[in-house]
Amino acid sequence: MAFESSKSYYSIGEVSRISGIPAYLLRYWEEFFSELAPARDTRGNRRYTNRDIAMVLNIKELVYEKGFKLNKASQMIKNGKGADQGADHKTNEILKLQKQLSREQQQFEISDERRRTLLLEIKDEIEEILELMG
Repeated sequence: MAFESSKSYYSIGEVSRISGIPAYLLRYWEEFFSELAPARDTRGNRRYTNRDIAMVLNIKELVYEKGFKLNKASQMIKNGKGADQGADHKTNEILKLQKQLSREQQQFEISDERRRTLLLEIKDEIEEILELMG
């Protein structure tokens, strides 16, 4: 797989954000697609690899973009017709989504800090007004 990341494993929540597929649907897809079988940690939580994420994006493309039913998409992947087609495209999509998530997290932290600063300024002004009044 061409995709490389500094992170080896992802939680189901992270995969859900990356792929845009709800976590419950990812769990459901595991029943239809034997190729989608994330490892488990000692607590039983799913640990998705980069390969698993690429498989999720491949399934998403077959089901949502190409309109195949789950059984047909599963057959296609088992026969190798749906697997690894456009793998570089999926790799680029994963990298793009990870960068977008990182940027959004940074923007959130910046705006959160601005809100805190503004609220502290408002609090100080209210305290000064209260001191003047009483």
